[in-house]
Amino acid sequence: MGVEFGILGEVSAWADGRPINLGPARQRCVLAALLVDANHPVSLDQLTDRVWGDTPPQRAAGTLHSYLSRLRSILSPSDGIHRSAAGYLLRVREEAVDLHRFRALLARARASDDREAARLYGVALGLWRGEPFADLDTPWLAALRHTLQTEHLSARLDHHDVQLRLGRHAELLPELAVLADRHPLDERLVGQLILALYRNGRQAEALDRYERTRRRLADELGADPGPDLRRLHLRMLTAETALTPRPVPVPRQLPPPPPSFAGRSRELAALDRIMAASGNTVVISAIGGTGGVGKTWLALHWAHGNLPRFPDGQLYVNLHGFDPSDAPMPPETAVRGFLDALGVDAAAVPVGLEAQAALYRSLVAGKRMLIVLDNARDTDQVTPLLPGSPSCAVLVTSRRQLPGLITGHGARPIPLDAFDPEEARQAIIGLLGAERVRAEPDAVADLLDRCGGLPLALGIVAARARMHPGFPLAVLAGQLREDSSRLDLLDAGERTASLRAVFSWSYRALTPPAARLFRLLGSAFGPDLGGAAAASLAGLTGGGVRALLGELVRAHLVTENVADRFTMHDLLRAYAAEQNLPTTPTTSAPPSTPASPSDLRDHDTADTATYAGHAAFDGPSSSSSDQRRAATFRLLDHYLHTAHAAALIINRSRQPLTLDEPQPGTSPENPADHDQAMEWFATEHPTLMAAVRHAADTGLGTRAWQIGWTLSDYLDRQGRWLDLLAAHSAALAVARRQADRFGEAQSHAGAGRALIRLGRLDDARAYLERAIALFTELGDRDGRTRAHLGLGFIHQKQDRPRAALEQFHQALALHREAGNEAGAALFLNSIGYQLVLLGEYEEAIPYCQEALDLHAKLSYRHGQASAGDSLAYAYHHLGRFAEAAELYRRSIGLFQEVGDRWHEADTTVHLGEMYDAAGDRAAALDTFRRALELLEQLNHPDADRLRARLASNP
Repeated sequence: MGVEFGILGEVSAWADGRPINLGPARQRCVLAALLVDANHPVSLDQLTDRVWGDTPPQRAAGTLHSYLSRLRSILSPSDGIHRSAAGYLLRVREEAVDLHRFRALLARARASDDREAARLYGVALGLWRGEPFADLDTPWLAALRHTLQTEHLSARLDHHDVQLRLGRHAELLPELAVLADRHPLDERLVGQLILALYRNGRQAEALDRYERTRRRLADELGADPGPDLRRLHLRMLTAETALTPRPVPVPRQLPPPPPSFAGRSRELAALDRIMAASGNTVVISAIGGTGGVGKTWLALHWAHGNLPRFPDGQLYVNLHGFDPSDAPMPPETAVRGFLDALGVDAAAVPVGLEAQAALYRSLVAGKRMLIVLDNARDTDQVTPLLPGSPSCAVLVTSRRQLPGLITGHGARPIPLDAFDPEEARQAIIGLLGAERVRAEPDAVADLLDRCGGLPLALGIVAARARMHPGFPLAVLAGQLREDSSRLDLLDAGERTASLRAVFSWSYRALTPPAARLFRLLGSAFGPDLGGAAAASLAGLTGGGVRALLGELVRAHLVTENVADRFTMHDLLRAYAAEQNLPTTPTTSAPPSTPASPSDLRDHDTADTATYAGHAAFDGPSSSSSDQRRAATFRLLDHYLHTAHAAALIINRSRQPLTLDEPQPGTSPENPADHDQAMEWFATEHPTLMAAVRHAADTGLGTRAWQIGWTLSDYLDRQGRWLDLLAAHSAALAVARRQADRFGEAQSHAGAGRALIRLGRLDDARAYLERAIALFTELGDRDGRTRAHLGLGFIHQKQDRPRAALEQFHQALALHREAGNEAGAALFLNSIGYQLVLLGEYEEAIPYCQEALDLHAKLSYRHGQASAGDSLAYAYHHLGRFAEAAELYRRSIGLFQEVGDRWHEADTTVHLGEMYDAAGDRAAALDTFRRALELLEQLNHPDADRLRARLASNP
């Protein structure tokens, strides 16, 4: 590819990627003087002036001829130095000189649309390796250096303008702050910094920066800011809408305020005092840990009443700390939800909890935000979710007092007990109206006594009364009195003695199909449920189940906090799980008839009559546990079959599992394309993890390992390797107990894959060798080949290249025997890449090219990205840098499209190594830094090696 020249840094040259010794400083100065005017003659007098200035040696012409002669011998004939009547001319391709390439790229950028311009500016600025002619010093070079540095700054500012138009103010802000401190009187630069601050929600800092600049201009130059900076200042003062064309998302995650709220004047006043005094974290804790005492209602009522205090948004999460059917929400899941709400792109979300929490704290720093952490289990669950900025306020609700949060983080406790009699009376008046309460004082007193001052119970009682406005309250009180005599205590405290009876009212008021769905929801796993999954749980169509879910929402038995995502209060879920499903059909009373003590039995049996003969119904002779088990099977099959379809979309090289037909009444979803499949996994993966645990805990080993199998590629690409290991470990435990050899093999292989990513190579090897033994015993060619792939990766990482190559060839042969093009492409690429690592670059190219062609034929973007990276790696080591760079960039873009963050980082490292080999040190360092950011976000062990590499070569 000829000789490449660099003067934007030390004066350098490279032939086919290898550096050329250009001789002593004066000789390099001669070359620089010619390169600046490449392909144009430079007279002998000009050369003398450029090399020595006003003090040339006595025999300057002879010395110059000597330098020129040596340079001719170094350079190739096509890039030679030629003499003419006008002087000396260095003939060279202009794009081979970094200065001329820089200027050409700037010209193209200024004629392009913003997105292309941003790319071109980035490439142009990446050519700079330091100060121009950094190793030389003459008067002419010093003057030219200053000119070029001015060009460089101008190009950076042009680039900033483009990035600001594209809405990249958040990522641009650190660079602008540093640069503005170096050039505090550059009004264009200061204006860019002020605009970025303003768009990042830091209006006060933006205005303060303007004022400081105005004063400095007056003190040092005796001048006012120019018209552009003054105009920007005015637009900020008037909050001009056009100033923020791409606003940072302002999260508004609070659920709706309580429809009726009474009492709690002491607690509300305490919240006001605490927030006004310090903005500290506030803990609302219930004495005795009573559920249903109104902690969430108090938090939401106060929050909605104080929204003006938090103009930068409100974040909310239910941490499910005491959910009877599932584990508490992991902190990383909660932080991930916050990052999504704050507008962080999925590809930029860190995987490790520490990195996620750090990014979250950075995003809310300096903002006036409210964070509501509802239903926390303990201090450890809450701590990573606390912002580091005193400008934010946090409300935490929990059934525990959380002493660690109080002592360790300065939280202020507000104990919450049940209503006292007067508060309870005011609450029921607010719910039912003063006139109805005054009409039946004795019945109201009885109702209040039976509810024990528990707000949740009062709300359900009032809902029941509102549903039947013509019923005397005395009838409702009598029913509650009768039911409570045969119900256990839900909690240990006496005040909750009638809570089951209160729940039963809403339950009995349901239509039979809705009551059946309510009972089944009590046995569902996971933090929430989508409408399609609820349909499979009940064995109904989507339209049918949505009508029933709407009925449950209206009865306050189910909550729809997010569109088409449904959840239940944990006490209601426990109550639903306790209700027996029908076994003997009888006739029910009409739903409009007031409930009697026998109505619950009649209602249940009507359910059987309604669904007898339905595909989803398990028969009138089925026991309650049989019917629940059938519903759980349908729900597991819903997730399994949907996840299986999604997994095959995001990785087309995988061979499908042989799944049993889904249970009758199951309606799996069908993602249409890669983006829909990834979006479905992003929404459902917490529930899928819960599904693996549920299947393993209940002895459904096949479903446990199969769901784990479907999760593998999504979790791997998102860098959720601990989740990947947890899923396969849970499945492996149950497969061993049940002597499921195929499940053991798949789970060993999946766990081995996770362990490779986590850097635990010896453990991974043990798992994969066991998987290969099991797959061989079972005659499973596909499973065996994938385990060989994993072993090959381990051999690569442990510097055993020939062993890795042997593993890949074995796997390729197996796939070719089976006629599996997608699998063959995968291993062709692995062989090609391993040959590159062995230095056999020419031999590697046919393997990589065939893999790339096969993946393109199959329209498999991930495979094209991987094969493109390998082929680029071969070209890179053969010195074919232009071809390598194009392939590397295309692969990075494809990895970004398919959401594979680890391979994006790995290919970015390769691109940096290519720049380094080509002698473009500045571009190499910049690329390595981008790769390091990705690896640090993933908490990947390769980050340590790359960090050390950068530290040793700053």
